Amino acid sequence: MPVREPPSADARRAEIALLARIRDGDASAVSDLYARFGGPLYSLAYQVTRDATAAEDVVQEVFVAVWRDAARFDPTKGSPAAWLFSLARHKAIDLLRRETTARSRSVSADLTLERADEDVERDSWSRIRRERVHQQVATLPALQREAVELAFFAGLTHVEVADRLGIPLGTAKTRIRSGLLHLRDLIGDSLDEKPAS
Repeated sequence: MPVREPPSADARRAEIALLARIRDGDASAVSDLYARFGGPLYSLAYQVTRDATAAEDVVQEVFVAVWRDAARFDPTKGSPAAWLFSLARHKAIDLLRRETTARSRSVSADLTLERADEDVERDSWSRIRRERVHQQVATLPALQREAVELAFFAGLTHVEVADRLGIPLGTAKTRIRSGLLHLRDLIGDSLDEKPAS
């Protein structure tokens, strides 16, 4: 990660002013803050995740959190830079944990199915259905997809999904329900019957 020079008193005041503007709903201040910190935050996220796409996701999550929770910044506890880098580090670690949990649950589910099911035809059909579901989940709008994946692939409760995404519980439930209804429309009855041989 490139070493960032300690900000001058004027730069720190400007950064605090940007956060105050964001807190007051000024969207252009987010762009200004991104111009100052986007690159260094990406570098930190990449160091933690070792993945370019994941690092971009972390930076996006940081700026969404800043937009939503700018009022949580307390200048008496540190600089804007320290707050932003702390957010990025925590979000990068959370992302790695989610991916590790999802992978281990997926592997565990796959192993359970293979051990418990001696019927090759039924096992194959289970895999086809699982693949279809994953493909259709990937086509959901981003907010619905994220909530559905956390609830059903990462195994989180609605409360945990709301907490992880930093949204109200009702919003989390709505996103999950909307995603499931959307999936029902996309998949229909195609999972009920085995494919024609």
